[in-house]
This record gives sequence, structure tokens and C-alpha cells, in this order.
Amino acid sequence: MFRGRFEHSIDSKGRLSIPSRFRETLAERYDARLVVTAYDNLLLAYPFAEWQRLEDKVRELAEFKKDTRSFLRFFYSSAVDCAIDKLGRVLIPPTLREYARLEKDVVLIGTLRNIEIWNKADWEKARSGVSVEEIASTLDRLNI
Repeated sequence: MFRGRFEHSIDSKGRLSIPSRFRETLAERYDARLVVTAYDNLLLAYPFAEWQRLEDKVRELAEFKKDTRSFLRFFYSSAVDCAIDKLGRVLIPPTLREYARLEKDVVLIGTLRNIEIWNKADWEKARSGVSVEEIASTLDRLNI
């Protein structure tokens, strides 16, 4: 499970260091492969096994429904297999860096089954827009 928030930098070649806590989770539960895709002006990085679980669920969708086709076109067309190198870095392709506006300062967020990769300024803006009342309402809705 991925949890926590970490601030890192992308180097000039587009390499991003994966936080050691996330690398430990990958080593214990998965392998050194991530699938990175675009979503909501940020990137989602899935361990390959979690990506496969997602694909199994997606296969059950009615592929000719308009919303399913839109999802498949956007979400899957931007997906890229990314290996983690010996130094714990992943190379983010230029198209994905451009989509998420990843230039230097980034924030990696653990969200249980995947990792979100944010432009730091976008993360700060999103974080400041969430209220305690919204969180409490969500917890209540989930009976937590």
C-alpha cells in the first residue's frame, strides 16, 4: 500500500526519484515496473500488478459505450511502461511531463494502490481547496 506525501525534483532528462518508502513497497509486493498514465492534470503510476487488476475490471466495461470509449482513448493512449532504474528513478516521457506540467518540483502522493505525481504548485492549490468538512462528509458517507 502506498501512503504518504513526498517532495522531489525531476532532473533535466525527465528522471524522477521514487521515494524510498514507495520503493520498499514495490520491492516487497511488486516488481520494479510502473505503468504511468495521464489523469486530471497529474500522472498516475501503477505497479504493473495493480495495472493488470485495473485492466481486468476495464475489460468488463461495454466497450462501445461512448463514455467507455472516451475513457479508453484518453487513459490507455497515454499509458507508458516505465522501469525503475538501479538508482530508484523512473524516466517520465516528455509527453506526460508536458501534460502534468512537471518541470522541476513535484509531489508524489501515495493513494493506496497507486502513486499520484503532481506539479508542486498544482498540488498546493488542490490541497488548499479541500476542507475538513468535505473530508468528514466523505468519511461519514463511507461509514467510517
